[in-house]
Parts: sequence; structure tokens; C-alpha cells
Amino acid sequence: MVVLLAAGIWAAETPPGTRDTLRQTLEEKAREKTQDGAWDPDAACQALAARWDTVEAGMDAPMERLMLPLEYYPDGRLKARLFAEQAQLFDNGNTIFAKKVKVELLTQEGEPDGELVADGCLFDRKGKYGYCKGVVRVVKDGDQIKGVGLFFSSQREFIKILSNCEIRTNRFKGVFDRL
Repeated sequence: MVVLLAAGIWAAETPPGTRDTLRQTLEEKAREKTQDGAWDPDAACQALAARWDTVEAGMDAPMERLMLPLEYYPDGRLKARLFAEQAQLFDNGNTIFAKKVKVELLTQEGEPDGELVADGCLFDRKGKYGYCKGVVRVVKDGDQIKGVGLFFSSQREFIKILSNCEIRTNRFKGVFDRL
């Protein structure tokens, strides 16, 4: 049985006394900028990663086999949807902690456009970014990125594999034979 939820219909809370502090710290870190005024992805990633253990410990009523819309195009069409073996929503549905994750990316016409597969992810729906722990794989346009740990921002079109990165692409045919 697949559980379908719309944003904000059901949400669990983090352990008492931690929710406001965690949310404030996460938002402050995510907004941090480098000295030249650019967004600092490392600060945002570290803030989300630091929240992992607390949110995982607060996962006291996980939903099984969840499917949930994650993001929409400006015209309202679905852009990305989450599938997870186990998941729980926190912060009134803004934060999602999920295990055995697949995020399906869609074109504006609703056709498959790529996917993210991971052991576990922590998503910030409002900020449109996430942190994945464990083995991860991203496939898009025939390219594949694999590794351990990942931070992404869909709003900023940013992906960072944290370790053991492997990239497979056909975009550079004939380029490396000239080296």
C-alpha cells in the first residue's frame, strides 16, 4: 500500500525543546554567505548534516512506502516527487526525513527526466535543498554521478558529492584523446 500525502496534511514534531533551535540554526546557516556575498553551499550542507541525528532520533512514527510531491514548476505541474520506504515529516511538513529514497525528476510535460537514489535523505522543502547520507546515485540526460553523501539545491541547480565520487558521461567524446 502506498501512502499519498499533500504537503502539510500530516506532520510530526521533533523532540520537545529542539524544534525552534534547530530550525533557526538551519535557516541561519543556509543563508550564510561568503565574504564576497555569494551563497555558501558548504555552510548550508553542514547545517543540514548536523541536524541528521536529531531528526532521525525523532522519527517515532514513520510512514511506510511514501510517495510525496517535492517540487512544482511555476505553472503548477509536478517537477519532482519522492518515493521512500520509510519517511516522516517534521516542522509542519517542511522537513522530510526519508530512508531508501528515490526522487523522480519530471519534465514540464510530465515525462521522466532523471532520478536520485539514496540510502537516506533529509529534505528542506521550503529552501529546496537536501542532504543525503550513504550511497547515492544521480542520473540525468544519460549522465550518472555516484558516491557517498550528497548535498543538493534544486533552486540553485547545485549538486555536491561528499566522497568517493564517480562520474560517467558521454558529453566529452574525443576531448580526452587529445591530452
